[in-house]
Amino acid sequence: MRVLFAGGGTGGHIYPALAVAQLLMERDPNTKVLFVGTKTGLEHDLVPKAGFKLEIVPAAGLKRRLTLANLSVLTTNIQGFVRAVNILRRFRPQVVVGTGGYVAVPVVMAAAWLHIPILLHEQNALPGLANRWLSRFAACVAISYDQAAPYFTRARQVIVSGNPVRAGVWQKSREEGRRNMGRSEDARVVLVFGGSRGARPITEAALAAAPRLLADQQLVLLVVTGTTDFATIEEKVCRLGIQACQAGKMLIRPYLYNMEDALAAADVVVTRAGATTLAEITARGIPAVLIPSPYVTANHQEHNARALAERGAAVMIRQQELTGELLAETIQQLLADPKRRAAMVAAARTLGRRDAAQVLVQQILRLTK
Repeated sequence: MRVLFAGGGTGGHIYPALAVAQLLMERDPNTKVLFVGTKTGLEHDLVPKAGFKLEIVPAAGLKRRLTLANLSVLTTNIQGFVRAVNILRRFRPQVVVGTGGYVAVPVVMAAAWLHIPILLHEQNALPGLANRWLSRFAACVAISYDQAAPYFTRARQVIVSGNPVRAGVWQKSREEGRRNMGRSEDARVVLVFGGSRGARPITEAALAAAPRLLADQQLVLLVVTGTTDFATIEEKVCRLGIQACQAGKMLIRPYLYNMEDALAAADVVVTRAGATTLAEITARGIPAVLIPSPYVTANHQEHNARALAERGAAVMIRQQELTGELLAETIQQLLADPKRRAAMVAAARTLGRRDAAQVLVQQILRLTK
């Protein structure tokens, strides 16, 4: 079987595709898998590290207002379409799986032009414009939330699959995660990250909270800044002397390739409310402090965060209310209340869907018949 995945830009579009691709390979090691992405997205780094081949096509997103810049975008995507047609003809996939991002548009359109079956996956409750438009070409649209179904009335078939999560995220034991992260069993591990590209407001709040949190000698504050902000944040930490003068320990990392170890090791996570992040948190079952991004379309991250908070799986703090003092107080309250954390773990697991990748694999198999 030959399957091509088109998606990229952020980890939210790449990790679900990698989870499905890895499951396909486990089912049949002779499966041929190819990823198509851009040279600027995270797929350029993540896909080869996962052991898959990546082909590059040019792609860009249309501006949401009338502007001459859209002429350049159109030209870029036409070039991407031509490049995608050549890749598809050479690779000859039986199915093309689109997981979102600008690159999915020219590749999925090329697959439609060549009459190759298309499976689209939408991670968010509020679908993006690209997937809504591309759905008319798809044999099946798989959605993560049933609230997304009304946006795909032109699709031939819509199923609720959930959002695929790498098996390592929920299969890895706490003991193994802590061993791989070099943390002792009695440490209190707080993991702070802002998604695949980081989130400076969350990182800055964590720095402000650090002196209070690190008074706890057993606390380990692991902050993943994103590559863009790493140098600035590292310099600020050194200048403030946070690591040197506190009792606990603060670790700054630009990116974690072994995020499954960090998630397994964490007592509490502080993060955004993107679809893939929430899928991982709920599949594993981790008490979470969610700070939804206010910059996303229709504020959909706040809706995601509220869904978890209302079920008792997370605490939500709106970014405009976020301070170091509030973050430190929230984290300390959770660490001091093991019964509450246990209830949050149980609530999160009721919302998680560990079989999402398997559901998509079954759809791929169906489309190859």
